[in-house]
Amino acid sequence: MKLVNPENKTEQEECRKNTRRTPTLKTGKVSSIKNEATIRSYIDKCLELVQEHKEYLMYVASYEPTIEPEMQDFLDNNLLEGKSPKIYVTQPGRTNYMVDIITEKDHIWKAIDSQISDEDIDKLEGELNVILPLSYKSYLKYKHFYEIFWDIDVFLYPKPIHSWDKILIEENQEMQEEILDEGYFAIGRYSDHGVIVLKLTDDENKEGGVFFFDCETQEVKVLEPTFTEFLNQILHNPKPVLQELKSWEKKMYKME
Repeated sequence: MKLVNPENKTEQEECRKNTRRTPTLKTGKVSSIKNEATIRSYIDKCLELVQEHKEYLMYVASYEPTIEPEMQDFLDNNLLEGKSPKIYVTQPGRTNYMVDIITEKDHIWKAIDSQISDEDIDKLEGELNVILPLSYKSYLKYKHFYEIFWDIDVFLYPKPIHSWDKILIEENQEMQEEILDEGYFAIGRYSDHGVIVLKLTDDENKEGGVFFFDCETQEVKVLEPTFTEFLNQILHNPKPVLQELKSWEKKMYKME
């Protein structure tokens, strides 16, 4: 421990400054690092999942907007040999859903490093007259991708390199009265009947929570107090698994 001479005012003042300053910086830095790690872990694990089954989970259908050039990828056709044309995506506690295998008309995508800047986010906030929390801004600035997931009920909106902002603007303006005008910001869909929203505040350093908006009843239900805790809780779910259709289902779909 360093002793301070009471007669030395300069030394006393410097000591007080250091005492006041250090804990604040340390706490803020640790919190920021933790949030960043959670965001990256969520995105990376989701990407690993879809890449593992890219013939089912990592393509854009031919009837949807074309993949942006920087994100186009190729698929080895050998991966399709012996694969079922339809398969279930399953997860405990969730309703299974069926996906089709990629066809020659569909397009494989790849994730790339994010090109989203603070200025781009400022422009988005100005367009919609909102203030987004820092945690969600960090999410926007980590990688571009199309549809990824870990909880099979939760799909955050895609982030293509040239149209991520247009997607967010369109999704929020589509439900302007129900969501945006009520102080919420849509960030994804929940199953087939709801929207995942952030409760907005007047400060990017504050979080209002993550909520589920029921499109049928227009009720709002709290999910988690912060965006990063929302992602963290999703990662506690078991990994989704692909499961073959039952024999009678294969006959119904003329797969046998």
